[in-house]
Amino acid sequence: MRKSLLQWLAIACLAAPAAAADQWLSNAHLYDGLPGSTVRKVNLRITDGRIAEITSAQSRPGALDLRGAYVLPGFIDAHTHIEDPASARRALHSGVTTTRVLGDAFLKGLATRDLVRDGYVPGPQMLVSGGHVRPQLGEAFILSFPQFGRYLAAPLQGSEQVAEVVRAVIARGADVVKVGASERAGLARTDPRRQELSYEELRAAVLEAARSGRFVAAHAHDRYGANAAVRAGVRSIEHGTYVDEETLILMRKQGTFFVPTLAIMSPLGDPRGDDADAVALQLRTLHMMRPLRDAVRKARALGITVAVGTDSSYGDGDDYGRVRPGHEIMELIGCGYSALEAITAATYNSARVLGIESRTGSIAVGLEADLLIVDRDPRVDPTTLFEPLLVLSDGRIALDRLALR
Repeated sequence: MRKSLLQWLAIACLAAPAAAADQWLSNAHLYDGLPGSTVRKVNLRITDGRIAEITSAQSRPGALDLRGAYVLPGFIDAHTHIEDPASARRALHSGVTTTRVLGDAFLKGLATRDLVRDGYVPGPQMLVSGGHVRPQLGEAFILSFPQFGRYLAAPLQGSEQVAEVVRAVIARGADVVKVGASERAGLARTDPRRQELSYEELRAAVLEAARSGRFVAAHAHDRYGANAAVRAGVRSIEHGTYVDEETLILMRKQGTFFVPTLAIMSPLGDPRGDDADAVALQLRTLHMMRPLRDAVRKARALGITVAVGTDSSYGDGDDYGRVRPGHEIMELIGCGYSALEAITAATYNSARVLGIESRTGSIAVGLEADLLIVDRDPRVDPTTLFEPLLVLSDGRIALDRLALR
């Protein structure tokens, strides 16, 4: 008789922090997340939260028999706005085992990261920016960094001032730096086609971040801001709606990553309000979707590495919290990616953006056992990605629906 998951856990002690015993998953269809890989039938051995062995599939006494379910790397959501434990838990239950949080009101993302890291609340591993470095820092940022109170009345301007703010964010514990190369799309009073920080200011941010071993992510919709950010040496272009071919070619040459956040446009474009600002955002979204999808298609043709970022808060009752990696994967498929290419964008490619591909983002011996198990073949039916059967983070079960299969 097939063991229940609770019986299996009792035998294998999978959730025990100090467990050194081997834990086996058997009869799984595996996609390891690496480019060009195919699906194969395997058994997996997990020891101390890491993949210890991958063998050909066979029945194994004491193993958790997955009965042909599909095992993928846990999603790495390269662009989120998670700022509380409940949202972190929702992300984990969606199959997100690692995330990069870009923007952080009142440093709530940093606090949530530390609660997850110290084991007080469940959630994905989090790399957090601690704020958004841009000319208009905003009240939330300045209340977190009151030494910059002078920027309530005047914009942040000049390379030295930008470097000073970057230093402060890193000193507060930021894992990554987010800069504004263009204005926001989600506010009616801003225009995403307008550049924000100059090349010199962006370059100052990149150089200052590099001194502490941090990467810089550039919020960039407009063509000029995106071009300046790439020339300045940022790690990734976030959004990239109006990026032109010249900049895309430069991104390929410099190895700049592209995180287009396609799916978040749907909540922006849905008619959920009838006031002037809501209508303005709906119209803007309809205008932005075509050039953004065209940019992604061109990026694929040029061989630029595209990664999945949802731009989601994973919040409750929040339109911006509804988007999941599965939505972005579906958008990439619509732009010409195969299902496995799109999954790679949500796993291995995102790990490369974060600089953590040596420990997670794919399934290989020695890497962290960050796993997502689904019941149907995602090559045939990508909607299976929206409802995981099982989620493991560092070899520990975060979500279990196997009994419902």
